[in-house]
Amino acid sequence: MGRFGNGDQFVFKLLLAGDSTVGKSSLMEKYSTNYFPYEPASTIGVDFTQKEIKHDGMNIKIQMWDTAGQERFRSIITSYYRGADGIILCYDTTNRQSFSDLVDWLEIIK
Repeated sequence: MGRFGNGDQFVFKLLLAGDSTVGKSSLMEKYSTNYFPYEPASTIGVDFTQKEIKHDGMNIKIQMWDTAGQERFRSIITSYYRGADGIILCYDTTNRQSFSDLVDWLEIIK
């Protein structure tokens, strides 16, 4: 769970996974910059951001990896799952199929 980076900094690698257009990029952007893009561009392959926070006197770096939801990128993105401290599965509450597809995402992650 996490690992030490440079000095006394703790590093966590989190991945966002789910179907295309469920809001993974928007979620990542909102968390890292506090800006919510209403018309984000599609992720091609993998996108990355990080945010540094302090908690109980510790420096924590959270690396967030936004994986593309399109079928054609699935073979590429599985290598990014290795070494992840957590994976956030995302779905669109207005799209039942994106929720049902989480079963497939869990299999890919395993």
